[in-house]
Amino acid sequence: MVIGGSIVGSSVAYHMAMAGHAAEVCVIEPDPNYAWAAAPRSAGGVRLMYGLPENIEMSRYGREVFLDFARLMDVDGQPGIFPYRRHGYLYLATGRPKVRGLETSFAVQTGQGVANELLDRDALAERFPFLRTDDVDAGLFGPDDGTIDPHAALTGIRRKAESLGVRYVKDKVTGLEVCGSRVARVALASGRSMKVDAVVNVAGAWAPAICAMVGMDVPVEPLSRPTFHFDAARPVGEVPLTKDSSGVMFRNEGAGYATGLTPADAKGGFQWEVQQSDYDQFESVIWPALAHRVPAFEQIKLRRAWAGHYAMNWFDGNAIIGSWSGRVDNFFFALGFSGAGLQKAPAIGRALTELITEGGYQTIDLTRLSYQRVLDNEPLVETGFKA
Repeated sequence: MVIGGSIVGSSVAYHMAMAGHAAEVCVIEPDPNYAWAAAPRSAGGVRLMYGLPENIEMSRYGREVFLDFARLMDVDGQPGIFPYRRHGYLYLATGRPKVRGLETSFAVQTGQGVANELLDRDALAERFPFLRTDDVDAGLFGPDDGTIDPHAALTGIRRKAESLGVRYVKDKVTGLEVCGSRVARVALASGRSMKVDAVVNVAGAWAPAICAMVGMDVPVEPLSRPTFHFDAARPVGEVPLTKDSSGVMFRNEGAGYATGLTPADAKGGFQWEVQQSDYDQFESVIWPALAHRVPAFEQIKLRRAWAGHYAMNWFDGNAIIGSWSGRVDNFFFALGFSGAGLQKAPAIGRALTELITEGGYQTIDLTRLSYQRVLDNEPLVETGFKA
């Protein structure tokens, strides 16, 4: 049983089906239209701009899948089609500590065969003339990074999994019955009780509640992340998805631009609508930062805003994946993606399929991302681009 049928859960279902186990997989999803899911409200970013080899390799596989999505997810001649917009990612740094972080990440990336570029102030000014760079010390540019349509990716991979024989059930998990060291049955809100051989918890920001049903405490909670869409009086054309040294992000969105900020003092919790305080933050913090970095953004018109959320891992910001071996042996999980779940979903689905069917990772070794690091209080620090 896969608990959670959004992009990660559907990836598990797809990879299990491709491994020949479609008839044995049931996906439980209470929100089949994904009105409240994180993935469809996300920026759709796919980047290799990380400082951990595991994160680079997961996103690399994700990019491979998304680039070949039409063929891989074809159902009766009706492929899942969306463009991969290769506009690049740009991470700007000011101050020696931040520059050292870029240099460390760049060394890891080049070691993993990623063709990114570390640019000084003059190179940034020449490459991106619309940017103000006099107070920027360096930038890390990933020319092959980009974005996809997150809703199309989710619906495409689910449609393929269902076509292969995976069953999706609209219901909600309310309890897990543990016998000895295994989950034996799953209770559902409909009143049904289902016997299971294995449980996969990929319920996003709701995953901690599922973990608690087996006595597992994880440092993950929802974090609201509003996004604002605006037009500029003087458009600058195509821009890379840019993370400013202020923390403000901006990118192209249709004929305009999208922007957002995850404050350092952000507090957890679901928030389904953009609040007045968010608009106040846009006026007092985000817009001034945009105008400072891109002079053409001094005159803009806010068009709309929407509220998304991260399943935020407050421990170290990285995914927690694996099984609770030795405690509840058939309880598998992947959670706490902290805003980067979409791009890693294909690799997570493949990795969990390997754990379930082979007993261990066969492609990317994700052992360092296990729950054991939380129990040992040993965070795995990511020096690269953070959402």
